Amino acid sequence: MMRIALLTDFGSRDHYAAAMKGVIARGCDAAIIDLSHEILPQDIFGGAYFLKCSVPSFEGSGTIIVAVVDPGVGSARRILAARQRGLTFLAPDNGLLSMVLDDDAKIRSVENESHFLPAESATFHGRDRFAPLAAAIAGGTEIESLGPELRREDLIALDYSPPAFDNEVFRGMVVLVDRFGNLVTDLEMSKLGPPGTFELRIGMNRISRFARTYEDGGEEPFLIAGSSGTLEVSIRNGRAAEVLHSARFDTVEASRVEGG
Repeated sequence: MMRIALLTDFGSRDHYAAAMKGVIARGCDAAIIDLSHEILPQDIFGGAYFLKCSVPSFEGSGTIIVAVVDPGVGSARRILAARQRGLTFLAPDNGLLSMVLDDDAKIRSVENESHFLPAESATFHGRDRFAPLAAAIAGGTEIESLGPELRREDLIALDYSPPAFDNEVFRGMVVLVDRFGNLVTDLEMSKLGPPGTFELRIGMNRISRFARTYEDGGEEPFLIAGSSGTLEVSIRNGRAAEVLHSARFDTVEASRVEGG
């Protein structure tokens, strides 16, 4: 069965996500999957990072991923349709797909308006444009029919620089404070070396103690390899973000330790 997966900042209290689902259900028989509707309002970076971590689990499944975190709704910003690794993406051109699309992605600017709802609102393209487009693609419409081809470098880029290595120090940042208060960094474990060979500086704090599991870590801040392959700072049954007074976008530095 065809699947359409939704990611929005609409929340679950209001009618917005439900209205999108209704338009999709009216236009096709695809199963609808909720990735999340709890991205913070207008948080393009948060949506992009969510996609980076969740999309690999869907690769090769044929799923249509509709991502609507869209502060520029109603403006001249483009709508993108893209294909990559057995997935189709629909999203505004505002950096939301920056962390998932690579140079081999087939990308189109949606300019064929024949699939849009006829009486559309300038404030709700999720319902009036993205939802009917997703239904049309689920029904067999090819993205090549939607508009001209774009290159990866033609897209709006997210304001984000990946980690850099300089003078034996890896510099990155906290990209997520998850609901458990863990500080998720963008420093890849595969590039840092074995646990115990480096320490992390975050603010005025230096942390070198590494744990394999949360249970092993104890009640003082420790380093752990996160499920997305990056370094995290955690406290067992506590909130590392609060204890260390740290937040998303804070700078982190990993450096070699004596004997490491």
